[in-house]
Amino acid sequence: MVQKLILRNEVVKVKGKVKVITIKKDEFEKFLQLRKLRILNKEYEALMPPLDGLQKNTIDVNGLATLIQQFMANVIYTNGKQSATPPAEINLITQSGSITFSYSSSIGLNSQGVTVYPQVFQESESFTFQYFYIGFDTTNNSYTTSQLELYVSAYAYGAIYDTSANTSYYTDLVRIAYASASFTKSSDSYLFIAWLIEFQNVPQYALIFTPTLQNNANIELITFSVNYISPSSATLYFNNSNCSFSCSGNCPSSRLSGFITYIQNNSVVLEFPFTVPLKAGVTNLEILFCATANFENMPTISGYIESTLAPPVSGATFYVAIATISVTYQGS
Repeated sequence: MVQKLILRNEVVKVKGKVKVITIKKDEFEKFLQLRKLRILNKEYEALMPPLDGLQKNTIDVNGLATLIQQFMANVIYTNGKQSATPPAEINLITQSGSITFSYSSSIGLNSQGVTVYPQVFQESESFTFQYFYIGFDTTNNSYTTSQLELYVSAYAYGAIYDTSANTSYYTDLVRIAYASASFTKSSDSYLFIAWLIEFQNVPQYALIFTPTLQNNANIELITFSVNYISPSSATLYFNNSNCSFSCSGNCPSSRLSGFITYIQNNSVVLEFPFTVPLKAGVTNLEILFCATANFENMPTISGYIESTLAPPVSGATFYVAIATISVTYQGS
């Protein structure tokens, strides 16, 4: 008997907020603030404008789908770009065309740019990843805008036998959010854009599926390795009643080897199919999914979920199991 099981359909909320601030040039020194940010139990400081009064933006679901698809291809197949993609851009639509703020590692005078600072929280068994994109224009330029667009990229790190050849795999730079924004920057003022992108309520087992956006703290998912660095991994175990049913046990198993992405109801759905032959067969199927996300510059995090499936026909036996892990990234 063959039966498909949706082991879990997890919903991860992807949210964004943005605000625009213009100040007089002589206010610059007292305007920026050193803000304490947290990556789990560690703090660091970042120079940022005030973050109160952020307004909701629109998540670009098509861009999010491209980001997730390319990131998972990097994680599973390690076939992404090895040449670095810019971490971020902010595009301003003006009356006379568009202006692009390119990535910069810090805020500077007489320049335009955007920098990005991450923050990671854990609450119970779930995590929230925040990315603060700080756009700035400290030039004498003047213009009037009607819309803002945020472009971001994700990356994953791979380690191979020759550790001198370790490399990162990059996604394209894609539009992930946009917002209507009607304002004027004058030649005697400075402009700042504070943009927050959040992946909320990510369970431990789904961290390996959540894009790690490029950031100033160099938090990066480790995709695979051989010698010195433990890789991220995901394995589904099927209990055939004749094995050790645990994350390190010897039950029939299937590793993460493929995925499907599609857009549905303003969300990106990510599915992972697993198929395992059970030989002698079982009448009640226990399934255990174990995942480990190992990061550069952040602790390793492991999680699991399990379920039991009874056949729909009394007395039937499972000889082949097909299970699907499903994660929905809901833009809001």
